[in-house]
Amino acid sequence: MFSLNLRQTMVQQIDKAVLYGLNRRVSDSLESSLGNAPQFEAMLAQTVVDTRKTAVFNLTAPGEHPIYLQTPMGEIVCHVRVRLAVDPAAPLLLFHHGFNEYPYTNTWRRLFPTAVPLPVHSVCVQAPFHDNWQDPVQKGFASIRNIYQIFAGSLRIMELMQSRFEGEGAAYTVASGVSWGGITSLLYEGLLRQTRGVIPMLASPNLARVIWDTSDLFGRPLQLSQAELQDHLDFTPYYQQCATDMVYPLLGENDLFFRLENHAELFAERPLVTIPGGHISAMWQSAPMRDHVLSILAHIAYREAR
Repeated sequence: MFSLNLRQTMVQQIDKAVLYGLNRRVSDSLESSLGNAPQFEAMLAQTVVDTRKTAVFNLTAPGEHPIYLQTPMGEIVCHVRVRLAVDPAAPLLLFHHGFNEYPYTNTWRRLFPTAVPLPVHSVCVQAPFHDNWQDPVQKGFASIRNIYQIFAGSLRIMELMQSRFEGEGAAYTVASGVSWGGITSLLYEGLLRQTRGVIPMLASPNLARVIWDTSDLFGRPLQLSQAELQDHLDFTPYYQQCATDMVYPLLGENDLFFRLENHAELFAERPLVTIPGGHISAMWQSAPMRDHVLSILAHIAYREAR
């Protein structure tokens, strides 16, 4: 019992240390931006792939590719990393990284090492403002508008990659992601409804609750109400557009980012899997998440073959 409690304390202290660093770097401008915040879907509609600059024809080749976006905030350049399956008709797995993850392929590489063959094509998507350690917080969290831009850019890239792969014979697409990437994958299916499944890990659609819990943890009062925060950064209404049998969530039992007691109920009708880890420790001890993804991919493949 002592060793179990000690481990729980250690993994939560790691989460707390990372949250502390993120929390103190978030500008007060985020709170003051509420009055001028656009609608998320308006940001998405104004975010498009620049097909004149993006080598669209080459995006299904293995390796890393730049994708140019024209957005309300100007031109943004993101990247994707592509790893192909042996079978050209294999399904596509769209994977999205976590917030402030640099390089953006860190978790993807740990989950899916090149020595382990995958039954799917795999694409790791880079979000806007993730070219270095500073930009995700300093630029991405400067305003509600900027947060929306991160999500909108990722969704357009995911949409493009799905179109390219399925256009060249990929059987279907599954979306997955960790932390921020889990929210992104839920948004993708909730808005577009064109995947065969979503695997959000260490995430829920309620980003507002994460921000509220973090401010409470460190005694940093927000200059806005919880209801105001929920109105802008709780993406549960989009998640609720996903079919019940399409979402396969995983949460950490000791996660201080997406606390189990505050987020598990959102997945009440879904087959929620929990693992005995914190947010950061689970990303580094990736075997349970890898097993989860592979088991769901096998389940979806069986379902599609029936």
